[in-house]
Amino acid sequence: MTSQRIELCGVTVDVETDHAPFADYVAAQFPEHRAPGAGAPDLAVRLRWTEGPRPVLTPAAVFPDWPVETRIDRNVFAAPGRVVCVSVDDEPRIAIASAFGGPVRRFELRFHFTLGAVGWRETLKRLVFRRRVPALRRLRLSTLVYYAIYYPVWWHLEAKGAAHPLHAAGVAVNGRGLLLGGLPGCGKSTLATAFLGAPDAELLSDNVVLHDERRIYGCFEPLLLDEASRARIGSVLPLTALGRRHIHERDAFHAPHRTDGVPLGAAVVLARGPETRLVPVPARECARMLLAINEAAKEVRRYHVLAAQLGMVERSGLAFFEQRVAHLERLLGGVPCYWLEVRDGAPAEAIAALRQLAGAAREVAR
Repeated sequence: MTSQRIELCGVTVDVETDHAPFADYVAAQFPEHRAPGAGAPDLAVRLRWTEGPRPVLTPAAVFPDWPVETRIDRNVFAAPGRVVCVSVDDEPRIAIASAFGGPVRRFELRFHFTLGAVGWRETLKRLVFRRRVPALRRLRLSTLVYYAIYYPVWWHLEAKGAAHPLHAAGVAVNGRGLLLGGLPGCGKSTLATAFLGAPDAELLSDNVVLHDERRIYGCFEPLLLDEASRARIGSVLPLTALGRRHIHERDAFHAPHRTDGVPLGAAVVLARGPETRLVPVPARECARMLLAINEAAKEVRRYHVLAAQLGMVERSGLAFFEQRVAHLERLLGGVPCYWLEVRDGAPAEAIAALRQLAGAAREVAR
């Protein structure tokens, strides 16, 4: 077992694992978020990696040290102060257990790597696909980082009434936040990173931001950049390659992020269309669109499923669901909100429109 402590969004997390590639992945993902080991953490997370034919999914088999008596779902079991999910809906090879009520909130994960076969068929498939197996293992690590680190941190913050996640990009321009919401592929990352290099602009996040009722906060993740984006950003901003490739031929890079909170200056929901147009929308409608995006984008949707299961046992957590909506409506209530359609092949038109919004936010800040 190896252990390391990181601090993300003000939450300290001790991450212990028996899978060396996962430990290396975490160390590469959070090199500037390492925290000193003195004192108790906020969260203690333990990840076990197992392999072989498909296992029997019972609490006793997956988590023998976590006795649970009550079944609240096909795969979810509970006891006072703890909940056990033996198979996550979207990622059935992940099992997760959580315990609360003490000074440290504990999570234990078990990931079972299998090619989906039973008995000797699993061994045969591994022989046939032996050259692909290492790559298939690596593909699971980014998802495990979400379940082992990001989701526990988000739940811990929501449990304190401190912040909620949004599937959106965020840029701070002269101390005011520009929120760019939208479904995957709408151009959030392209438009957010287009601001980088300007002396008054700082990146909060290109994928997920956190918010309370007054501010938005950066939630650090490496940038995933294709060759064109890397060439454009690398000329104005220092980039450090992590040496790993993700889907859509994008490589991972570290770039400066701002992680403290900034007051919101404007909120924009993005889409692609036949022409570039910026249309004002009511704040309440903008909030509902952002909430709908959360349920459609897998990074936050998966978290909401897990949070609902945790909330079934940690009953005080049920209030967080209402708080998400209330805080978002208050956050957007005093700022301009827009629907922005971006013409394919013409991101410069959208960037010009967003720079005008950022200029207005700058004037508000003064």
